[in-house]
Amino acid sequence: MKMETEKYFQIVEIIRNYKGLSKDCLVELKHRFQDVPSNTLYSILSTEYQKFMKQHYCKSSKRIEKYYSEYCKAIHKREEPGIILRMSKENNLAPCLIGKLILQKYFEKKNGDADSNSDKSQQNINLYMRNTCLIPDTDLSYEIYLCTMYDDQYSPLVEVIKMSVGQEYELLLERTLKELGLAFRNEEYLRRYGYDKTPDIKMEIPIMIDGVIINWIESKALFGSEELHREYFKNQYFSYWNRFGPGLVIYWFGFVETLIQTDDKRFIIRDNFPKDIADITSLI
Repeated sequence: MKMETEKYFQIVEIIRNYKGLSKDCLVELKHRFQDVPSNTLYSILSTEYQKFMKQHYCKSSKRIEKYYSEYCKAIHKREEPGIILRMSKENNLAPCLIGKLILQKYFEKKNGDADSNSDKSQQNINLYMRNTCLIPDTDLSYEIYLCTMYDDQYSPLVEVIKMSVGQEYELLLERTLKELGLAFRNEEYLRRYGYDKTPDIKMEIPIMIDGVIINWIESKALFGSEELHREYFKNQYFSYWNRFGPGLVIYWFGFVETLIQTDDKRFIIRDNFPKDIADITSLI
């Protein structure tokens, strides 16, 4: 879907002003914008929420000590489970991010490890986040488990799901091309033959869409905002155009209507694979 600018900024404003878990914010968005697909709302939420976390997530030793002290006091007072979740709401930070800091401090005190930011220590923390049963302290183990269940942005499970969704849409694109009898090479094939920056699809025989010759296709299982699009243009699309010529970018979950379509036809933008295509060999 091509989203109106006004509606897009209405959604963004709600996200930026929301205090609490991103999971609950998504419920609010679904209630208010019932005409917008859930995947689209989640994608916009994810982009805005992660941008907010980058600006406000602080890992200073003073802040870590503060979180750990608050957690220990709550445990000492025998508060109900969900301590870190409540801290997350109060501090407007993702549960898994606060959970990782508390976990890091716990092992630092338990093992006397002053270098808790080392690569090895961080690898261990990530392991405990993925498998909370390995955490020796049963209270902390359950608290971290709750974080991974309620955090729909930074949970290890969410990362797996996002990767899976991206692959799902890439496979959908490949199946569509095969059904249409179009010859192409995928990213895996291109990397095998030494290409560094590669699109998801490189057409063996170019096709024509709306008067534009398409040499490559990039699949994005997300919503295309202006900011994201500029970033991808700088880091990916321009390189593809420079190497392969014009192409097609698909934002499967839609894009904001103000997204600039380049006048020189370096690539076109759609929210699905167009049905009205032409094999350029038939035009020769």
